[in-house]
Amino acid sequence: LPPGIRHQTRTYCTNGALRVRTLLLQALSCTITALYASLSSATMRSHHATLLVIAAAAALTPLPPGINAYEVAAGTRNRPAEALAPVALRAIAAAREANVKLGEIEFPALLGEKTAFDDVDNVQILNWNRDWCMASMQPLAGELDGELWLAFPDRKELELAREEWPGAAYAKATLTTLEDAAEVLSGSSDQAWGAAFARAAEGLLGTSNLGAKPETTTAPAPQVVVAVQPGDGGPLEDWLNLERCQPSDGLLVSVNGAFDKLRGGFYPRPLFPKLAECVDRFVVDAEALVVLKNVADKGRAGWLFRVYPEPWQLFAQGKEASLLLETYTTRPAYNDCVATLLKAGPVVA
Repeated sequence: LPPGIRHQTRTYCTNGALRVRTLLLQALSCTITALYASLSSATMRSHHATLLVIAAAAALTPLPPGINAYEVAAGTRNRPAEALAPVALRAIAAAREANVKLGEIEFPALLGEKTAFDDVDNVQILNWNRDWCMASMQPLAGELDGELWLAFPDRKELELAREEWPGAAYAKATLTTLEDAAEVLSGSSDQAWGAAFARAAEGLLGTSNLGAKPETTTAPAPQVVVAVQPGDGGPLEDWLNLERCQPSDGLLVSVNGAFDKLRGGFYPRPLFPKLAECVDRFVVDAEALVVLKNVADKGRAGWLFRVYPEPWQLFAQGKEASLLLETYTTRPAYNDCVATLLKAGPVVA
């Protein structure tokens, strides 16, 4: 069987599914209201806070199973990245409905397979992000066909995606690269000096190890562009090209593009002025569609989690269970998350 065939039985939440979810929440609310009315006055007061917590938690997406580092280290594999696929599709559908222009999906590569203490190289991360995007976005490709563009870091990664994911279901989307998509959608692109040199050498030698240029110019205009690991582990030009991949009337999604690294000033402004201007103009406006970020300090572990358009959630992670500590309407600072995590103490299952 071709890789990824087991991923085809996914649930894709369209706008109709979003309405069903709303009806279910309304039904839950009615149930809580009826229960509330049946309580005596004294009991009502004592259980008031509990009922509100239940109602709030019901509207929030739970953490995906299998992300507990203790379980992963022990060899447990629950495929949490697969569980995030329908969550990501639901967030993309909600973002499109709300006319969001730029969104980010960010979570640890090899989630549920490796821990922060395992050795992982960039090739493994590239392969993992490629496979996750090809499998997870297939239902969206079935809806949009060629109007979904998957933009890979370079032409070799694009070539590998086609080899590893054959079949008509995966060929519906337009497969391209950040550079080629930027040229088509904005009329220009930035090219890393290494790639430019290698292509010039291949032209002289008559080889094509870097992959052929995709036929992006003849593709239908995109409604959604999904950028696969732009910039992180690659040339800075990927992030510059990413800005140029914005559809004229659609959604651009960065998957594991390390936007936190850019926002946090990892690249000093005096040394990388062009990238800094791109961050100020473009990256800071990204809407968090799905973000799952590890929070850890002094032996305590937790997760900051958000699914658009829900609030942010901060969880404490124990060896056998996780505990929701706090919700936020806007993204909290990492240090604030650490402080809340340490104040909460250990999680007892």
